[in-house]
Amino acid sequence: MKRVQGILVICALIISFGVFSQIETDSIPSISTDLSRLEFQAHFYEALKHEALENFPKAIEELYLCVDIDPSESAIFFKLGTNYFKSNQFENAELNFKIAITLDATNFWYKESLYQLYVDQARYEDAIVAIQPLLTRNLDYSQNLANHYINIGDFEEALSVIDSLDSRLGISLARDKIREELYNLSGDEDRRIKHLKNRLLESPETAQNFLNLILAYSNINKKNEALKTAQAFLLHHPKSHLVHVALYKFYLDSEELEKAIASMKIVTTSNIIEPVVKVKVLNDFMQLVAKFPQYQSDLIEVSNTVGQGTPIRSDLELANYYYSSKDYLKAISYYQRAIEFDPNNFDAVKCLAILYLETNQFETALTFTNQQIDFYPSQPVLYLVNGKAQRQLSELELAIDNLMMGLDYVIDNSELQQDFYIELSTTFRQIGNIKESEAFAIKADEIKKIP
Repeated sequence: MKRVQGILVICALIISFGVFSQIETDSIPSISTDLSRLEFQAHFYEALKHEALENFPKAIEELYLCVDIDPSESAIFFKLGTNYFKSNQFENAELNFKIAITLDATNFWYKESLYQLYVDQARYEDAIVAIQPLLTRNLDYSQNLANHYINIGDFEEALSVIDSLDSRLGISLARDKIREELYNLSGDEDRRIKHLKNRLLESPETAQNFLNLILAYSNINKKNEALKTAQAFLLHHPKSHLVHVALYKFYLDSEELEKAIASMKIVTTSNIIEPVVKVKVLNDFMQLVAKFPQYQSDLIEVSNTVGQGTPIRSDLELANYYYSSKDYLKAISYYQRAIEFDPNNFDAVKCLAILYLETNQFETALTFTNQQIDFYPSQPVLYLVNGKAQRQLSELELAIDNLMMGLDYVIDNSELQQDFYIELSTTFRQIGNIKESEAFAIKADEIKKIP
């Protein structure tokens, strides 16, 4: 047992030295043969051992014995701050970190620990002060500084930090996201526009710069400026697909439908435009065709050229469109594709099951719902479709079994409950059980009467 305890102590010391090695090496008390110094060192390393074992009160007790011997050692106060921090005694931690910094103003880790203490407590104004000596060590601290200014609502200072980093390091996607957040929070649209115009002037060869400025103008309803920027975009990048992401909207607004459709075709069939953008344009295309059915052949042309890698949302948008247009066979094909991309999309599963019924594909509806019930055993609509398909295939007893099972899962849905009662009434009547048929018919009528 003593041998095991000895091994544990040695391991704890090794761990402690590993952690402690992050501190400047000149902060470690030097080994000495002086009697008081030896006593000091014994308490110090005992404190490290207890800290490694997460016995923070005992570690603090040993460290104060070190303070009694030599209060000029900055490392002791740093370790006191560390142990208080780990004990959630933040005031004591802050006090001791500050004492350590006073005793050794050149130690980076002391200052970094005080800064982390403020961040951990969400004391962002104090964190802003504490981070200043750290900025030259690592550029990540500068980005943290911008975030702290955001946290205290000083958007002007946050933008100044981002501007400074951009000028020193060049453009960064991460900083651009912070910048956008700042403009959104401050509502400073003039500054946003000015920045985006400068970005465009500096790099007109970057198509995204045109899009960003067009979007900014559009968001503040400056349609003429947005259109002029889109036209300049087309002039600089006549072969770009991205320009049509902006142009089709302007064509729609001015009711230049032929031009709008031409642009939407380019976008929705492009292999370089982001899927999320294509989906939005495709949705606008379907809304246009809903108002102007004469362009349906153009939409069909687009949907026929959509590749197999189209994202699930595109499939669902098209499936829903064809469903609402009562083109059920087209809708079925897109719901099937949606499920291939995402088998867990229950909305697509439900719509597909219903469509199999509506197109009289009873065998397919039965097979499909049997499979899906294994994955969604508590979804009543699957049992309803299954029961209807069984009835159409003259499997009446099985239909009743599945309908009764599904009825148990209907909760707070009177319309669905009524559908079950009507189907059960119909199925019992076909069996010849008039009594049960009438009983379920009465239940269905009672639901109808509920306001």
